[in-house]
Amino acid sequence: MASRFRLVPSLKLDELVAYHQDVVASLRLYFSPASPSFIARFAGRSQIEISIELTSRIEESDVRSAFSVLTSLEATFRIDFDIRCRKRLRDHLSVYFRKVERLRGDKIRLDEDILEGWKMYTSAPSSLIGDLRGAFRFRHWLAHGRYWAPKLGRKYDLEYVTLMADSIVLGFPFVS
Repeated sequence: MASRFRLVPSLKLDELVAYHQDVVASLRLYFSPASPSFIARFAGRSQIEISIELTSRIEESDVRSAFSVLTSLEATFRIDFDIRCRKRLRDHLSVYFRKVERLRGDKIRLDEDILEGWKMYTSAPSSLIGDLRGAFRFRHWLAHGRYWAPKLGRKYDLEYVTLMADSIVLGFPFVS
C-alpha cells in the first residue's frame, strides 16, 4: 500500500527556533534608529509607541512560531500513524491504528484517534498527552482565526511548546 503522505523537506525543531530568533533580531533592528527606514517609518511617534509596536510584533511572531512547531508535531504523529498502518506492525498501537483506519478511512482525527491510541496503548506519559491536547486546542484556535475567546488553561508560547515538542519527539517511540 502506498503512503497517503508525500514527505517534503521541512524545518526541524531547532531550525524553527533559530528562524524565530532571526525574525526577532530582524524586528529589533527594524524598530531601532540603526534601521535605514527608521526616521521615515516612525516619524512623529514617541519611543513608547515604537516600543509597544515592537513588543506586539515580537509577541505575534512568538505565537506564529509556536503554531509552526505544533503543525510540525502534528505531521510527526500523522506520518507515524501512516507508517504503522502501511508496515502492518504487530504492536498494540499499530493494530489499533489499522482498526481506526478501516473505520474512518481518510478522516483520521488527531485527538480522538491518534492521541487516544497513544494514551491507551503505550507507556507515553498521559500528562504529556494531556498537555499536547491543550496545545492542539491552542493551535486550532489560531488556525481558525482567533474569533472566539479560548479557554486554554495556560499561556502557550514558543518556549513552552518547544520544550513540550522536544520531550515528545525524544520520548515517544515513533517509527518514522
